[in-house]
Amino acid sequence: MYNIFFGSRRVAVCSNPELPASDPDAVLYSPGSFPDLANLPHLFFQTTGINTLYIPTLNEESAFRQLCTSLNKINAGGGLVTNKKGEVLVIFRYGKWDLPKGTQEPAEDIRYSAIREVSEECGLDMGSLEIKEHICDTYHAFERDNRHNLKYTKWYRMEFSGDDLNTIPQASENIEQALWVEPAGLDSYLSNTYPSIKEVFKRSGFKFTGMKGR
Repeated sequence: MYNIFFGSRRVAVCSNPELPASDPDAVLYSPGSFPDLANLPHLFFQTTGINTLYIPTLNEESAFRQLCTSLNKINAGGGLVTNKKGEVLVIFRYGKWDLPKGTQEPAEDIRYSAIREVSEECGLDMGSLEIKEHICDTYHAFERDNRHNLKYTKWYRMEFSGDDLNTIPQASENIEQALWVEPAGLDSYLSNTYPSIKEVFKRSGFKFTGMKGR
């Protein structure tokens, strides 16, 4: 399944017919042609009363590509970072708890982008950050400068091996806090985050007590 997140709302491309049936808030959409599907994200921006729009299809990848045709693509990398104590790094920005991430620079390897952004946004030593594995990709649609954009973010599980756990939130990126949080305390932070960030934790297999019943 592919999820395109529009803030707290989403368009879900799904080949499993049981998933929409289990979601009481789901609205089904069956496009009649390629242009209908390509224009759907622009319509969804305007139709704010729908929380989840399911697109049933036998070919998820093809339908997802068609959805993205008319959107401006932006590549980004981010990290779910733990330290030697097992604590998790979270940031607070725009009234929500989030994970550090940022845009890929031209000709830059996306793995390097992810490490660089974590370092810059949280003030951590870049040389002490190591990628352990790729977790998943998320897709986030947003409006900026009169354009409809789609941010493709590659998320990595990272470890921070440094002894200095002091953080410096990047004020120029509107980050107010960057904190190390014990796994047992994550639930209170993830109760005020984005659905895409919950998806990263879910796909990571990270063991903690949060998100029960979500």
